[in-house]
Amino acid sequence: MSEDAPLPPVSMLRLFFRMGGWFVVGVTVAFLGVTAVAQLFFGAAQRFEAEGRPVVALVTEKRVAEGRDSDGDRTVTYWLTLEYVTGAGEEIRQATTVNVGEYRAAEEGEALEIWYLESDPTRVEVTKGENAGSARVFRVMSLVLGVIWLGLFWLVGRWVVEAVRARRYGACEQAEVTEVYRTAISVNNRPRYRVKWRDGQGRPGQSLLEKRRDVEEVRPGDRVRIYQGLKRAWWAKDIGDRDDTAG
Repeated sequence: MSEDAPLPPVSMLRLFFRMGGWFVVGVTVAFLGVTAVAQLFFGAAQRFEAEGRPVVALVTEKRVAEGRDSDGDRTVTYWLTLEYVTGAGEEIRQATTVNVGEYRAAEEGEALEIWYLESDPTRVEVTKGENAGSARVFRVMSLVLGVIWLGLFWLVGRWVVEAVRARRYGACEQAEVTEVYRTAISVNNRPRYRVKWRDGQGRPGQSLLEKRRDVEEVRPGDRVRIYQGLKRAWWAKDIGDRDDTAG
């Protein structure tokens, strides 16, 4: 097989996603979610700092709830049922989730000091400052995800720019296919493939990740059209052709 017909230029957005943009989107969603959770904990910490009131509560029940998350993994939630009387004389009995350490440290029938919000007496901290601690943890996670996002965005964006620049200004050449192989990467349980080639100067190159149907007709020894970039060559089928391609 030899490529002859010119191919329409692939848009920068499509190149972005083909070169790993979905990972950038995934990290963006995770970053926004973690940041939102950090802000929720920070807001709660500020409220407890301003209006948190200590009270001695009685542990009337301990229980463990097991379930499955959306991925089917086992989850465990620890609960304590507490009874206490607020400074305003309101009698409260409620179950609250706790971490495993708090759960193991508490005993039924035991009295322990907790903190409640004066404006919302059913909202408590079993350990003073736990919301502030959670806010710090999630802020660190947010910072790490932010750094990862910047790195991924810069890397994928650089690849897109290099590919578009090669298509516009790079030498258009014919290269000989040396191998078409199945990678270890799968998307939606469907394997992805790469085409390897060697250009006229003997330099090796390879395509982006391809679906099987896009490489079924490509065989070692075939000639494919490539564009030489500053650091690597790009397959015309991946990035498209520029207007002056002669075939």
